[in-house]
Amino acid sequence: MTAQRVHKKTAAEVSVEFPIAGLVEGWFFRQREVSPGAFVVEGTDLWGRTVTRQGGDPDALLKECVGDAKQIRQQVKGVA
Repeated sequence: MTAQRVHKKTAAEVSVEFPIAGLVEGWFFRQREVSPGAFVVEGTDLWGRTVTRQGGDPDALLKECVGDAKQIRQQVKGVA
């Protein structure tokens, strides 16, 4: 199995599908209602790392995703 190279995307490329920015440096988020009262909140960084939460309160889910993104950012700080 050959490893695939990961290419860093630009903020403009990512923000097309993840329009919520400015909550965590280098991260972008989106909220989608997938069925009545059921939401999926997702986040990604420019390197393709992702966070996802599902539930009924999109604001709470976004806060949780932001927290997850901050944890990932802290873990890879200095690496990326």
